Amino acid sequence: MATVPSFPTAEPEGHRAELGRTERLADLKQTGLMDTVPEEVYDRAVRLARQITGAPVGLLSLVNDQKQFFKAQSGLDEAGVEERETPLSHSFCQYVVSSRTSLAVVDATVHPLLAGNGAVADMGVVAYLGVPVHGPGGEVLGSFCAIDSEAHEWSQEQLKALEDIAGIVESEIRLHQALAERQLLVEELNHRVKNLFTVVSGMVRLSHSNGEDASELEARLQALAKAHNLLAPIIEAGKPVGDRISLRDLLTTLLTPYGAQHITALDGPEVVLGPRASTSLSLALHELATNAAKYGALVAAEGRLSVRWGVEGDALNILWEETGRATTEQGKPEGFGTRLISMAIEGQLDGTLHTDLRPEGMTRRITLPRQRLAE
Repeated sequence: MATVPSFPTAEPEGHRAELGRTERLADLKQTGLMDTVPEEVYDRAVRLARQITGAPVGLLSLVNDQKQFFKAQSGLDEAGVEERETPLSHSFCQYVVSSRTSLAVVDATVHPLLAGNGAVADMGVVAYLGVPVHGPGGEVLGSFCAIDSEAHEWSQEQLKALEDIAGIVESEIRLHQALAERQLLVEELNHRVKNLFTVVSGMVRLSHSNGEDASELEARLQALAKAHNLLAPIIEAGKPVGDRISLRDLLTTLLTPYGAQHITALDGPEVVLGPRASTSLSLALHELATNAAKYGALVAAEGRLSVRWGVEGDALNILWEETGRATTEQGKPEGFGTRLISMAIEGQLDGTLHTDLRPEGMTRRITLPRQRLAE
């Protein structure tokens, strides 16, 4: 009998649903690790696992709803397996993911659930010990595991060793994502400087065509500067991230530079944002406004923008609606702005963003969990 938690004898209820759960897959996608080249930091971890457990194979396996991908492996090629991924039909790690706990089996060839798994016949997996690997959002991404081609018992010491190494791997994943986000912010600084010249040039032209004096143009430029200052705290690691701000004030600050004649509505209940939430949301809303000023409703004189929001249960819903101009460029899925908005809304605030492009304009629907807004 194994001394660590054993596999269930049948596929657990809700197993497939857990593998395909949206929040888990989003956390996995956010790491950017699926289907990527080997990295020494993870390879070193699986080599260490082999040395400590004495197992011939060590793996860091990431599992989505279709397959498992070996981000790192040691000993697998020696076992005659060359591919770095398998379908779920050949995965033990999927059960570690769906159960969210460590699992072990002494002899898979006689186990009711595992004996028919393709990993037994095609990969020679007999004994298995796996522990969960969590992403930055707390979801189980996959398994850090040791595998043997012969039956044997796993000890509590081996289990504890794998859990400790998995903890180091989790720290590396968090660091990897933090560095990726920091790089994206560096790109954002460059991106914003370029956009700033475009926006200011447009302001000058608009001010001149409307016969405005220098003081009115100066007021708009000051409002634009205030909007940009809202994003400064996120760049300064380890420093205060600013005061709380209402969603209405945030939108007013961000949209004032583009002219009141374009804004038909800023309507919704009082919603107060914490310093971190306001920084992330201002990043996304600023990008939406910039896109609207370059491609959408804020370009043409007839263009109009309305922003309405409401609270429903545990969610804040924001409706960003542009009319009066056909939009094309800002709907492209792979642009830098799209990545930035996704990072802020989905990555930092655990929200969702849906875009509906129409001949006469565009609608964006943002949904944010209320508990994240207070941060």
